[in-house]
Order: sequence, then C-alpha cells, then structure tokens
Amino acid sequence: MNPSKKGWLSEFLHYRKNLFLRSREFEKTKKGQHPDQSFYGIIQPTGIMYGYPIHVYDLERDYGWQQLDTVKVLLADSFINITELYTSSPVETLDSFYKLMYETMDSVNHFYNGVYPEISTALTNWLGQKKDVLLTTEKILEKRLDIIFKKSRNFWTDFFNHSQLFLDIYIFGQWSHTNPDRVLLEFFKDEKEELSYTAVKVMAAAAHANKRVESEEEKLFEHFIENSGLPAEKRRVAYEYFGHGLAIQDIPVEATDPWVIRKYFLELAILTIWSDKLVEGIEWDFLNNFNKSLGFSSEDFDSSMIAVEGFVLQNWHQLDSLQLNKDHRAISLDYVGRIARVTEKYKNRIKLEMTNDLELIEILKKGKISELSEEEKEILRVKFINILKTIPSFRVIALPKDFLSYEVLLKVVPKSVITEMAKGS
Repeated sequence: MNPSKKGWLSEFLHYRKNLFLRSREFEKTKKGQHPDQSFYGIIQPTGIMYGYPIHVYDLERDYGWQQLDTVKVLLADSFINITELYTSSPVETLDSFYKLMYETMDSVNHFYNGVYPEISTALTNWLGQKKDVLLTTEKILEKRLDIIFKKSRNFWTDFFNHSQLFLDIYIFGQWSHTNPDRVLLEFFKDEKEELSYTAVKVMAAAAHANKRVESEEEKLFEHFIENSGLPAEKRRVAYEYFGHGLAIQDIPVEATDPWVIRKYFLELAILTIWSDKLVEGIEWDFLNNFNKSLGFSSEDFDSSMIAVEGFVLQNWHQLDSLQLNKDHRAISLDYVGRIARVTEKYKNRIKLEMTNDLELIEILKKGKISELSEEEKEILRVKFINILKTIPSFRVIALPKDFLSYEVLLKVVPKSVITEMAKGS
C-alpha cells in the first residue's frame, strides 16, 4: 500500500478487514467507563490530540511514508474506529465490518462536504451518477490535509495546526450517528467554529497565566488564529483576547460539557504552557484552577499531566525548543514521580498481576542474587509496561515506551512489590 498513489484507500480497507479481531482487543485495552473515555482511548495514543499524528495501530513498521501519507491513513483509521465505537449494533463478521468501513468512508465524504464547504468535492459526475466512494474520499482527505499542512513551520506550530484534526474526528463522531438535515448541518458547522474559538480562548488564558506572553506562545497563537478557519470578526476579537488575556470564568466550557472535549481543552492548556519550556508556580495554579472549573478531580489532572509529559518524553527528539538537558531532567523527574504516586495507590493490583506471571517472578528471583542479562531486562521492561496498562489511570493513554527503560521502571513499580515477588512470597 502506498498512500501517495491513487487507490491506496481500497488497499487499506482490505488490510484493515484482516485486522478485524483488533476491535475485540480494543474491548480489553482501550474501553473506558463511558463512550467519551473510549473515544479518548482510541485517539490519544495516535498523537492526533497533540498535533503530532504519528501512530496507526498495527502499523508499527516503518514503511518509509512521508508524514502526510501517515496522517491520511491515521485519519481514515480513526474515522473507522469512531464509527465502530458508536455503532448501535455489534459488528460480528468480516463482511459486516467491511460494509461498516465502506459506509464510513461514504459518510466522511458527506461530512466534509457539509461541514467544511471550502473543500467540497462533487460526489456525482455530470450525468448524476455516483462517483467511486473510496477515490472520492482520497481526494477529500488530500484537500483537508493540504490546508492543515500547507503552512507547517516547526513542531509546536504543527501542534496547533494539526490538532484541528482532532475536532474533525470529534464532530464526525456526532455526525456519524445522526441523519443531518439542513438545521443539523448548520449546527455542526457552528459547533466546529465554536470549538475552534474556545480553543483560542483556552490558549490565550494559558499564555497569560504567568502575567506575560512568551515569544513562543505569541508565535503559536498567531499561527493558530490564521489557520483556525474563524471568520474575520472572531479572529479580530481573538487577537484582543491574546493581547489582554482573559479569566478562566470567561472560557465557555462547563463541567457538564462532554468529557472528551473538556479533556482536550485541559491538555491544550497544558501544552500551551509547556511551549515556553518552563512551568512556573503561578502557571501550576492556573492549570489546577482550570482543571477544577472543568469538573475534573486531582486524579484526572494527574492523568492528563502524565499523558502530556509522556508524549513530550516519547517524542523528545522532535522537540527542538525543549532539548536542554536540565529541562529534560526536570520533565523526567516530574513524570517518574507522578507515575510512582499513581502506582503506589494500585500496588495491590500490580502485585496480583505479577503473581500470575511465573516468568516474571523467576527473573526477579534471579535478579536478587545475580546480574540480569540485557535480554532478561527487556523481558521485565515489557512486562512492567503491560502491567502498568492495567491501571485505570494509564489504560487509555499512551505510555512513552522509549523513555520507560528497565532502570526507570524500577523507580516506578512499587519497590515493596518487587521485593516481595523476588522473595517468592
């Protein structure tokens, strides 16, 4: 499959059909307590929430694709996953799964034509005959991504530009289980605009949290405004917000709003503050107060911080503006400490998971009396990460596997549990 060539989507759907059982795996690993958490569990690990879309499930191998090609596949994959999440009846067979995927692509075409008229593409030819659905989807996705990628500058500006794709997927999720008439169509168009506008307000408030606007934040904000698709008047008002700031109570997000949208705005605020490399005390106060205003608990805040810090650490080589040793060390220490506090709360669960893994116990026993080989350390590393993923706080976020070395994990997994298992208790 080559996403830069015509016909790639048909190949991808057949490839995806053969991975039908992965949806059963999703039930075990990504399912949240309610659909919004499941939505987050699907999207957060891909990086698309953070403006850095990189991970397509089951496509770990490097195919040598350009970033644009990877995002094409990721976007198509995300639309399929979200449709399956919201479908009213379970999909039981390969044929019914392929039918769902094909119909999803048809819905994607109608969705973009209705909600994003600037990339409108004819769905029929001049004789009124319906065009090939998959080829039309390819064209529409290319048009959408041309807008997103045309002014790419660096990692952080890409974040604000590319994170708009998250809103595409979110609104499509609502669209996919409705039968939109003209009134609903206007609702979805208005919602797209209002969510983008609220994102601007969140950024402006976060940028002013320390009572001054850093140059990095200013560049990010300007870039986002110009690429947000907001009408001229709203762009003008948004610039005023950024110039003078606004209070948390001026951000139109309520604790009753959808969980995943509140989560998105919280993590948007966190990443905006991250953009100037140093999080000050007054900025922590802002984030904690914003978290409370969104109706989240301190545990929810820790989960979002772990998600964002993990994302930064996993993609450190991409973050030119953050590559200072003292910054990396500070982020690492914060992250390890934050995860360790969570694992301590769940040490009984971790102990139970370890008790059921005889290979893990045997290696821990050996490590008590002799040096482990690199192969044995890698086995433990993978097992520790899998055990962490059973903890609710980590179940729907992507852990930074490259950062979580064997040595780091020994600081994260409760020492008392490791010691007990090594004794064979």
